[in-house]
Amino acid sequence: MRLRVWAEFMTPEEICAPAVKELLARYAVQPCLAVPYGKLGVGYARYLREYGEAGLEPALWPTLPDGLGYWPHEGNAPRFSAYVQELFHWAGRQGVSIPWLVVDLETPYYQIEALRKAKGLKKLAAAWRQYRSNRNPVRFKESAGTYARLQEFLRQKGCRSLVPALFLLELDLAAGSIKMQDYLETPVTPVAWDVVSVMQYNSMFSGYSRGLIKAEDARWHLYRLCRTIKGALGSRAALSIGVTGTGKLGDEPICREPAEMRPDVEAALAAGIEDLAIFCLEGILKYRQPEQWFAMIRTARPVVPRRSIKMDLLRGAGSMLYRILP
Repeated sequence: MRLRVWAEFMTPEEICAPAVKELLARYAVQPCLAVPYGKLGVGYARYLREYGEAGLEPALWPTLPDGLGYWPHEGNAPRFSAYVQELFHWAGRQGVSIPWLVVDLETPYYQIEALRKAKGLKKLAAAWRQYRSNRNPVRFKESAGTYARLQEFLRQKGCRSLVPALFLLELDLAAGSIKMQDYLETPVTPVAWDVVSVMQYNSMFSGYSRGLIKAEDARWHLYRLCRTIKGALGSRAALSIGVTGTGKLGDEPICREPAEMRPDVEAALAAGIEDLAIFCLEGILKYRQPEQWFAMIRTARPVVPRRSIKMDLLRGAGSMLYRILP
């Protein structure tokens, strides 16, 4: 199994520390390091060079300013593509290669923040406004074309794409549609990305539900999700799990012990997932024995989780709502 780890807020100097490099090399973990817009420097060249020499195929994870949505999405496709081309021009000048490029397709950060700040019925109203604003098949098709050209550019450079995707992508995969992707502004399936890593962060899934979804419910959902993405995407299907530390949102509920995450790994393996990423390296390194996280994953075995009737009902309700949306 290919094992990856996300590092969103680490500097290249931190990730190139000898103890960190030794840890990732020991467990054959591919690092995926974020590159905040405008922060390129010799440190990132060192990161690519040293991890490349270690055979770990390091990934660069470009992000944009918050005002542009932070993550690549439908609306900033030209700007993001131009930024990626700048990265490769820079890499050429530095004499380093970029084995993997992360295209983190997510809903614009400012839209997510607007939903998070809305309360009660205002949250539903905000979601509906965003749905009406985002749903634009013509604009979606244009952005998908831009990202398809970016994918071709990456292949010409000998670089593979790693695309994190929101778990709601499952609804489109099951229906053979792009309706949810259009709403979320995330062109995933129209582009021949190399690997699509669906994000199912069960600590957040349960934590944000305020007790509605228990850990065992979330595991069953993860298993069924993985079965769907594996069936639809085949060898390109991957999974991101977590979380071990807070990310961009700043208040994410986390797993505090490796044992909490083991059932998620077991469920993913039982569903046939062979490419697994964990978020995030920052949280792992704060743990008293960081190696236990990777040892847990490397020693896990496939286990189908116990079925959750509650989760089946919730998933069925989600599918029904999906079908009636225009």
